[in-house]
Amino acid sequence: MRLNPPKNKPEQDVVYTPDDLAIDIIKHYKPAGLILDPSRGAGAFFNHFDSDTVDWCELDEGRDFFEYDSKCDWIMTNPPWSMMRQFLIHGIELAQNIVYLTSINHYTTKARLRDMYERGFGIREFYCFDTPKSFPQSGFQLAAVHTQRGWDGPATFSFSKNFSSLGG
Repeated sequence: MRLNPPKNKPEQDVVYTPDDLAIDIIKHYKPAGLILDPSRGAGAFFNHFDSDTVDWCELDEGRDFFEYDSKCDWIMTNPPWSMMRQFLIHGIELAQNIVYLTSINHYTTKARLRDMYERGFGIREFYCFDTPKSFPQSGFQLAAVHTQRGWDGPATFSFSKNFSSLGG
């Protein structure tokens, strides 16, 4: 019996976020200030930010997130899950708030929690919703996880109005 999900293969990392899901996440968190989408893809997040101060990276278009060095207020994206730890560490170097779309168990490994804690970040919220049909179906809960600099309060769970059930 396997208790952890299998590691994502890099070729499985190109999973585009449906626009309606990105819009739901943006409306929930209401990011302000300079917002970075470090894995823009087709623009599901980037195209819907309600701000004049947005920036983006997309490796396929020659803008590598790991070469980005400007500070920002928010990072919000669906990162490549095979690179989650690297995305988290680099995001922590740049932003006050990070929202990554991922499975909860994938984001909360001991190493990632330690990375956050050692760098003064804490998980503020797990915003849960149904896994889109276009995503790999794993049986693990998908969420937009809000990590914030200086947060040492409890992590809360909230649910999208489109969340249908806790069943698998």
